[in-house]
Amino acid sequence: MEEVKRYAKPEGFKGRGNSKNYKKDKWNCIVYDKDTGTIKEGSFATKEKLIEGMDLNITADTVYRIATGHRVDSDKKKKDSSFVSKYGHIKITKV
Repeated sequence: MEEVKRYAKPEGFKGRGNSKNYKKDKWNCIVYDKDTGTIKEGSFATKEKLIEGMDLNITADTVYRIATGHRVDSDKKKKDSSFVSKYGHIKITKV
């Protein structure tokens, strides 16, 4: 006999079954394109969707570091290889 599940979680869903919060936007991103001089903006539910939607070449850890400022060399001691000179054109906030 086939086993019937009481509640089937949506694909990619992690957490409790009654929560409808997994689809809501939690990250707001503003990116200044240096080449064209344009600004792109968007809101996303997860860090992975943010990276994919804004077409960024960064990791989820880098998203966290940009948003919080944790372990960021804000005074550019390392000049061109500092964190701010690499990712200073990206602004990410947690909604």
